Amino acid sequence: MAQPLNQLSGMPQMAAAFDGWTTKITLNVVTQAVVDGFVTDVINTFTFNGTIQPLSPEQIALKPDGQRSWEWLQIHVITGTNNLETNDRIVYNGKEYKVMSVKDYSLNNYVEYHVVSDYE
Repeated sequence: MAQPLNQLSGMPQMAAAFDGWTTKITLNVVTQAVVDGFVTDVINTFTFNGTIQPLSPEQIALKPDGQRSWEWLQIHVITGTNNLETNDRIVYNGKEYKVMSVKDYSLNNYVEYHVVSDYE
């Protein structure tokens, strides 16, 4: 049986480090479907272990001018926990956010998402 690339490359596995600082997080992923001829929001709820924290000032400074004052969060999860994609809409703690970037660090066994408060 072949070894996964991350084991061959010597890349550190973040799963063990994540165990000490992750918490249970519940997100609602909002998708749209046509029901009886009308576009309807469909909400799928899932819970996973991860971290959510604000972006650093340095990261926010790299965002476009008009978006720097918006609320930006980063979400770190173990690879395979969820599969959010750019432009997905999520609800966290009653607020809607839009996934603006997906950073796949699967060689290190985690994924980082950048989300911004969605237009209300």
